[in-house]
Amino acid sequence: MDGGIRMVSLLTRDVRPGALARFDPDASRRTINESLAALREHFDMEVAFVGRFGHGRRWFEYVSTDASFCPVQPGGSDRLEDSYCARVVDGRAPGLMTDAREEPSVADLAATFAMPVGAHLSVPLHLEDGSVFGTLCCFSRQPDPELRERDLDVLTMVADVLGGHLGFLLEHEQTFSLALDRVTGVLAGDGPAMALQPLVDLRGGRVVGYEALARFPEEAGWTPDRWFAEAGALGLGPQLEGAAVRSALRLLPDLPPGTSMAVNLSPEALCSDDRIVDRLADSSPHRVVVELTEHARVAYSQQLTDRLVALREAGIRIAVDDAGSGYAGLEHILHLGPEVLKLDRVLVQGIAAHPGRQAMCEAMVRFTQRTGAELVAEGVETDADLEELRRLGVGLAQGFLLGRPRLAS
Repeated sequence: MDGGIRMVSLLTRDVRPGALARFDPDASRRTINESLAALREHFDMEVAFVGRFGHGRRWFEYVSTDASFCPVQPGGSDRLEDSYCARVVDGRAPGLMTDAREEPSVADLAATFAMPVGAHLSVPLHLEDGSVFGTLCCFSRQPDPELRERDLDVLTMVADVLGGHLGFLLEHEQTFSLALDRVTGVLAGDGPAMALQPLVDLRGGRVVGYEALARFPEEAGWTPDRWFAEAGALGLGPQLEGAAVRSALRLLPDLPPGTSMAVNLSPEALCSDDRIVDRLADSSPHRVVVELTEHARVAYSQQLTDRLVALREAGIRIAVDDAGSGYAGLEHILHLGPEVLKLDRVLVQGIAAHPGRQAMCEAMVRFTQRTGAELVAEGVETDADLEELRRLGVGLAQGFLLGRPRLAS
């Protein structure tokens, strides 16, 4: 019994209010599988499983079995009414049976004598709202006359812990399904809508280009960043980025003559879509700027290098987004050698009153002058910051002060 208490203590130490918010699906699945193996070892049983009820069937959601005896497999199912689980949950059969062959309440079930079932422990698995998910069960072909109610108490304690993980996984499953429907719905249509934000030449005050920004249906309540993050989690990130690029390129012929269009593309999407370079090269490439966006450190590869070479050979310029913050650091900039460097809004906003930001900006101005790249200040929202950027020698800027993104008609 001491071993069982230690096992339960281990399982419950991270299950506190708010702990589920820190779960991730893989960790929860691992906890469930490890718990089944621990229960089977503790009770010296041949099988331990989590059964899930649904549509009149009992599904074997998670299974741990002895190598020599594998009567059930994860994903398998049978009729709920033909199971021990249904009878335990509704009270027709006890949760503890030292020898099921001597228990009248399951004598009519085929498994009792065909398998046969000897020792059997089973308790309901409840979700947070009190509903029954299914059961947590252990059994062996051999009887065990030493089983006691305290063993059932241990199983109940573990079931309480696993119920939290199962509820989290169920919610994750439902969220995943909704996200998949939303993202595939956008992909099945014409892709995301596009909003264009002007890029202004600070020396002459004229609009010289636009950044194409993806916009999505508002009913989901997701920001564009969330849409791309969800698509990435679904394994559809490159497809959604590619759809956004296609939507943007359709607008290029309607832009004022002499202006450029910047499209956002991650290195992953650039490398995974074999047709993306051709699409960009076939669309007035000298007017196109590809902004390389990345929310994690870039894994440089020969494929990425080859794609960038192909873009440049077609006349497309490369921009590094968010320079001066996050992963767009000096090593990244030096490796890619961009034609356009976009100064992150963190360095731009409040620059008029911040000597440190001014010094960073001055360094970027000198860097771009030496390398021949253009410097763009992002996130300009006040007249004071705009004037300071002009004084420091920044040539191009965008931000709400100069023009908000507007949906293309």
